[in-house]
Order: sequence, then structure tokens, then C-alpha cells
Amino acid sequence: MNAHHPLRHRLFLILELKSHKDKKTAWVFSWVLTLVVLFNIVAVVLESVPSIERQYGQALALFDAFSVLFFSVEYLLRIWTAAEMKRPAQASANRRRLGYMLSFHGLVDLLAILPFFLQSLVPGLDLRFLRVIRVMRILKLSHYSTALEDLIASIYAERDAFISALYLLALSILITSCLMYFAEHDLQPDKFGTIPDAMWWSIITITTVGYGDVTPISVWGKVIGAITALSGVFTVALLTGIVASAFATRVRTQEIEFTTEVEEVLKDGHVRAQQRRTIEHLRREFSLTEDHAQAIVRQIIEEQSLYNKKSD
Repeated sequence: MNAHHPLRHRLFLILELKSHKDKKTAWVFSWVLTLVVLFNIVAVVLESVPSIERQYGQALALFDAFSVLFFSVEYLLRIWTAAEMKRPAQASANRRRLGYMLSFHGLVDLLAILPFFLQSLVPGLDLRFLRVIRVMRILKLSHYSTALEDLIASIYAERDAFISALYLLALSILITSCLMYFAEHDLQPDKFGTIPDAMWWSIITITTVGYGDVTPISVWGKVIGAITALSGVFTVALLTGIVASAFATRVRTQEIEFTTEVEEVLKDGHVRAQQRRTIEHLRREFSLTEDHAQAIVRQIIEEQSLYNKKSD
């Protein structure tokens, strides 16, 4: 069992936006973190403009140093407070901390400060590579949004159908690129000289409307191009439908789980302060809007009231 540590527990609730006692502090911290992340993205984009980098390079470097300090303190606090996590239930404090460090959020938090230390340890490192890593700081906002996790979980739940659709997509790309190679490689050896060159054309035709930089000129090439474009519409629509359906199913599942949990909380038919805090915690956990959650709670209370009247 972990030793009770009030300060650590309090900081954990603030960092995870679960604190009712320090709700305002948690709200301020979340907004400060969000703004620092967004300003970092803007700074990275502006830094890539030579004229801006020459004029404001020092100010941008100072802001990056401040950001690294801010993110480093936050990262260390999250490691320390990770001992307050409820799962895994029987794990030691250090085991829970390691679990956080190896989790998606822990790796993202590490990635936010890594470029600064990489540049310090390896001075000659390509700045473009560092900028790409720094842009990944946007993923830190996933601490307060489950959108990315929900999307990944939705695709994983429908992985068999998704893999089948990807197989059809790969099959379409391979067959159409081979056909286009044989139809056009003599006429346009610079554009369709190899099957990999034809694959580039096939991918942009299937996934978009084509860039227009590579177009078939023979009759058979145009026929194959038309078939490729049509197969792209069907394949991409299939993939989109699978993802949309999986996402909608996950949202509906979260709503059902929230309803079940609230029914258990309100089984006595009364909404007290403790129940309100529990419901708010559940609402955040299942990523429901306040209006949606309130509508479900009202419906549950009405159903329980109706049931009690019939019982009487």
C-alpha cells in the first residue's frame, strides 16, 4: 500500500483536472498549459521563416527555454504524483510511476522536453529534425481530450474490417499501378518508367482527385485512370464509413456506461453534494458534455420516480 501523502494527492487531482477543492487552480493550470503549448507551435512555425528567425531568434530561443523549464517541472510532478493512480491496484508507487513514464501521455510529455536536451548534447543536430519533434508538443493537449484515444480505440475495435479495407486499398494501388506501367511506360518513361513511379500516380489518384502532375495520354491509360479514380471513391468511402461507424459506436458505448454508473450512484433517488461530485467525475471520464450528462441524469431520476410511484 502507498503511504498517504496529502500534498501529492492534491497535486495529482489538480494535474488530472479531478480536483473539486482546487477546481479553479486546476482550471487555471489547464489553460496555462494549453496556451504554452499553442504558443510553442506558433513559435516553431515562425522560427522556420528566415526573416523572423533573424530578427526574433533570441526571443524565440528564450521562450523555448522557458517552455522546457515549464514542461520539465510538469513532467517531474506528473512522475511524482503518478503514485496516486488507482490502477494497477496492487502496484507499488514506483511501479505506477514507471507505468506513467511508459504510457502514451508519459512519452508525449518526455518528447516535449527532449529537443532542448538533444540540442544541448548534440549541438550539430539538424534543426529541422528538432522542429518536427517540438511540433509534437501539441499532443500534450491529449491530457485534457480523449479524442485521439477514442479514435485509436474505435479503429482497434473494428480492426478486422479496417484491415480488410486497407487490403482492398493496397490491392487497388498495386493492380492499377502495374496496369498503368504497362500502358504508359513507353510513352512517358520519365513518369511511368517503373512500377514504383506508377504507384505514386495510383496513390494520389485513389486517395485524392490527383495532383495533375502525372496524367495518362494513351487511350488505355485514360481508361485505367478512370477505373482507378472510381475505385478510389469506393475504397476511401469504405474506410471512412468504418471509422465513422466505429467512432459512433464508441460514443454510444460511453453513454451507456455513464448511464449505468449514474443509475448506481442515484439508486436511492436523491442527488446530494457527494453524488454530484461523482457524476461530474464520471462525466469527465466518459467525455460527455454537461448538457448531455444532465439530460441523462434527469431521465434516470424521472424513471426512478415513476418506478417508485408504481411500487407504492
